[in-house]
Amino acid sequence: MRPVRLGLAALAAAAATPALGATGQSSTALGQAQAVIVSPIIAVSLGDLDFGSLTSSQTASGTVTVGAEGGATYAGGAGPACAGGGACAGIAPARFLVSGEAGRSYTVSAPAVITATGTLMGGGSAPALLIDALSLHLDSHAGSVTSMGQLDNKGEDRIAVGGRLNVPAGTAPAHYRATLTIMVTYS
Repeated sequence: MRPVRLGLAALAAAAATPALGATGQSSTALGQAQAVIVSPIIAVSLGDLDFGSLTSSQTASGTVTVGAEGGATYAGGAGPACAGGGACAGIAPARFLVSGEAGRSYTVSAPAVITATGTLMGGGSAPALLIDALSLHLDSHAGSVTSMGQLDNKGEDRIAVGGRLNVPAGTAPAHYRATLTIMVTYS
């Protein structure tokens, strides 16, 4: 009786050991592939960052800062070129409309510094001016400084971008322009 038990135990152990694949043997398995297509996220410019008209001191450098929520402040040798000390027409942050899939969150990024190139009033090129300290205001997060946004139930949000224009002493009268690029990405 004992030899029979050993034979059954050896047979059970052999059945539990995986067999080496035989030539021509194959196996198949089923899996799935899936995708979700959402509306693309798009940013459209609604208005430019405008520092307005300003004056430059011959002896002192200065700055003009336009806040993302609006308004302008002048420092050093830069000043408003209109009466009233800062109520100059045209001063505004850049404004963008973001649209995409309703309820989705997104991130927005802006460059740290942009360069404004100028054309002198009498013609010719003016020295470049730097715009830095770019700040963001997102309607979906009113009152807080953030780079994270949330699209509303219509799939929209609005972004305002402010910044600081650096004006060296003795900057000649000129018209300046710069390209401000923001990037929005679903998060």
